[in-house]
Amino acid sequence: MKLEKHWPGILQVLGNARKSNRFFSIATVDENGNPHVTPIGHVFFRDDMTGYYFDAYSKAMPRNFEHNRRICLMAVNSSTGFWLKSLFRGQFDSAPAVRLSGEVGDARDASADEIERLEKGIRITSRLKGHKLIWHGLDRVRDIRFDGFSPATYPAMCGGLWQ
Repeated sequence: MKLEKHWPGILQVLGNARKSNRFFSIATVDENGNPHVTPIGHVFFRDDMTGYYFDAYSKAMPRNFEHNRRICLMAVNSSTGFWLKSLFRGQFDSAPAVRLSGEVGDARDASADEIERLEKGIRITSRLKGHKLIWHGLDRVRDIRFDGFSPATYPAMCGGLWQ
């Protein structure tokens, strides 16, 4: 399947997953070939099949990138309403999940636009005690260049979604 052809649909799945989960799972591989999965809540996507995430808390991911820059990002729409409607109808109106593969770049300073986009996304929690504890000082990002994808499908209910 061609990433370019399906990117608009992939962005839809990513948006639905963000609304229902507030994070994405990113898998890396350590120096011994063992997988490591990290939940990252600060991932943003662009129209050109790239994205970036705020590189703040994970200790394993930067270590793993020293020998292998490949990642797999998993996005799942876990909305109860979405699943109940789909199960009732016996058909998904949109894809329930997608896996994106790609490569990350070096950590760099976030641009003013990237910080603004993050702040807009977390503004709803700005008056809560944990807000500053979690999101204060996020100013480093890593770019991701996506080069492949595979949809998570349930053949009997996903017919026609990725044609």
